[in-house]
Amino acid sequence: MNYKIKVYKTKSNEWSIKAYASVTFNNSFVVTGITVREGKNNNLFVAMPSYKSSKTDENGNYCNPTTKEFRDELYGNIIDAYMNDKKELEVKGASDKLEFGIALKSFGGENIEALGRIYFDKCFVINNVKVITSEKGSFVAMPSQLVSKENGEKEYEDVCFPITKEFRTELYDAILKENDVMKQKQQEKFQKIDEMDKDNLPFR
Repeated sequence: MNYKIKVYKTKSNEWSIKAYASVTFNNSFVVTGITVREGKNNNLFVAMPSYKSSKTDENGNYCNPTTKEFRDELYGNIIDAYMNDKKELEVKGASDKLEFGIALKSFGGENIEALGRIYFDKCFVINNVKVITSEKGSFVAMPSQLVSKENGEKEYEDVCFPITKEFRTELYDAILKENDVMKQKQQEKFQKIDEMDKDNLPFR
């Protein structure tokens, strides 16, 4: 997997956030909102874009590396780009193909049909992916967060998303297909339960 890191240093030296960064995988999918922060003893660390969970009152990541090896590699390269004033750092992997897997679970609330994750090359995960139902049919929504605009208004922006039409079509079609398979399995399960209930009806 190839990826490109872009780093934008902050102007104020008083903030704990020293820079913002984005990572683009195989020129197909971008992750934004990554930060380089200064912790105790002036140690630098990388923080992935996160949200506060209303259930646990803790922060959860919209996306993150899933293996120690790739986490050390990715975070190390982001810190290296920041320390050496590299506005852009490109890393070549073993393959030009961005392989992905999908994990979905049904969600019976509001207009959301399913929640899920996308796994890239078994080493990076995108969380909080949604399949939403509408009058025009089901569609995929990437994780988003509320941001303030220059005019003072607030609106939701995607944290991570496909950047090419080809990959967006490939990825979203695969997610919707997985959602259809999941709904079909649920329907078959409910049908079997109904048949069992009918078979167990008492005779009169």
